[in-house]
Amino acid sequence: MSNGNTRLPLYSPVLIVGAGPTGLTLAVELSRRNIDFLLVDRRPEPLPFDRATVIHSRSLEIFESMGVIDAFLERGHLMRGFNIFAYGQIVAQTDFNGLECRHPYDLNLSENETEEILTARLVALGGAVTRGWELSSLEQSESQVIAQLRSTDGTEQSVAADWLVGTDGIHSRVREACGIDVDGHRYLRRWGVIDGQIQDWQHAPDRAAIQIEAPSLNPIPLPRGRWRIYFRDDDDIDNAALLEQINAGLEILSPGSQLHEPDEPMLYHTYRQLSAHYQSGRVLLAGDAAHACSPIEGHGMNMGIHDSFNLGWKLALVIEGTADAKLLASYEQERRPAAAAVGASGDTAEELRSIPDNPAAVERVKRALCAMLTTSRGQLQAAQAESELEFHYRDSPLVSGYHAAGDEAKQHWFGPLPGDCTPDAGPLMKSGTAEAIQLSQLICNEGHSLLWMATDQTEVPAFDEFHQILQACGVFWIISTACPPEFLPESSPQECWLHDIAGKVHARFGVIDPSLFLIRPDGHIALRCEPPELTRVTSYFETLLH
Repeated sequence: MSNGNTRLPLYSPVLIVGAGPTGLTLAVELSRRNIDFLLVDRRPEPLPFDRATVIHSRSLEIFESMGVIDAFLERGHLMRGFNIFAYGQIVAQTDFNGLECRHPYDLNLSENETEEILTARLVALGGAVTRGWELSSLEQSESQVIAQLRSTDGTEQSVAADWLVGTDGIHSRVREACGIDVDGHRYLRRWGVIDGQIQDWQHAPDRAAIQIEAPSLNPIPLPRGRWRIYFRDDDDIDNAALLEQINAGLEILSPGSQLHEPDEPMLYHTYRQLSAHYQSGRVLLAGDAAHACSPIEGHGMNMGIHDSFNLGWKLALVIEGTADAKLLASYEQERRPAAAAVGASGDTAEELRSIPDNPAAVERVKRALCAMLTTSRGQLQAAQAESELEFHYRDSPLVSGYHAAGDEAKQHWFGPLPGDCTPDAGPLMKSGTAEAIQLSQLICNEGHSLLWMATDQTEVPAFDEFHQILQACGVFWIISTACPPEFLPESSPQECWLHDIAGKVHARFGVIDPSLFLIRPDGHIALRCEPPELTRVTSYFETLLH
């Protein structure tokens, strides 16, 4: 890590402005692919405290691919659901244990610690954060971006880059410099957050609490026995009255509980915003620079991480010269609809929580939440929405499906569709060994993964058929419900044969007859093909890379 006294390079293939979780994720993704970049941040030091907390299931899958999941699980606090309270009584619940994924829970960790883990991973890969520099202006041509950067001591320097990515937050200077319009609104009531110990908490320590009536507290468990309490704030209240109000709310939720050793409360306004575009020439936006949502559902930081995970592999292909720059158009096409959906969901949640402080209004909201969460189906839908695993790119130009019987046959496919996140399943046994692995372990790589889903021993492709495809793809697996034949031709990729001993992978993918799945570097399904045809894979890469 360096500061504003450091001399900057005159050129970098990628300039990333903003070193929060979004910028750090992008930097790690580029580092994994040996792409040079310059990551700058205006703050001389990282913030010692930040308000984002909840890391959802999909983000944990991303962290697994990035090689940091162990550090997160070691430092974070598992949260397995939340309880909704009205006047001290639990009236509804959501349980994450029903999620069919590798991480069926939220992980709670303060945003500054998330940044610490991502920074450590970046440094381990040979990267760095250059601090104390902010963007003052930029100009761009068809071939490059010239960014004027200013240090904390007033020094100015120009940096040329092939691409510039603004990850500099809701008041993005990058977005402003490009003249990209933003649509949205500010929520009327301020939010507040305070950390501390809650003594004698009478409920499960792995569940958050949501209080419907005033003061509308939302205590969330943190590591090391601490809690983070979100609340709605009145503009004219002082800290002493605020603490009294919080303790009164805790007394209702858990009689006898009080907040001890509290940190200084942080008060802030929140917004729903959506940029008109995520790209202007050679400048791209990600995270809060591109979109913002209510913090009520905990999607904001997670969505920025997903943006960078989507953008990183595409940007690397373009910089390497492997793919045309038009590939980057798919970034906005895939990510902007997800941000729009999260923003709309946040508006709905804000409306439910912004109710008059009277019993009739509280009862109405209670009935609404009970109607949504009484059934097991309703609880699963709420857990899936929380997990962010349901976000898909089915309408993207980068995904496709083929069935030899025609398009109507695709309507009867079971399992994930092109554009969906790849589900996890297993166990899979490696040929000639007793080693069992999960499917998710196969696709944690920097390139595409080709899964040839066989149903017997005869469907064994010759290795030379895959030679050219493997150059673009990199990873190939035969996953069969049958054991490999005792003797395979020398040209067959025997080491790539995996036995789906219980048939769980085939079942999870909805495979009845032999099929092929091509998995993108970000874990989404690029191609589903039945029966398997390598010419379809070749066509996909021709479209992707040219």
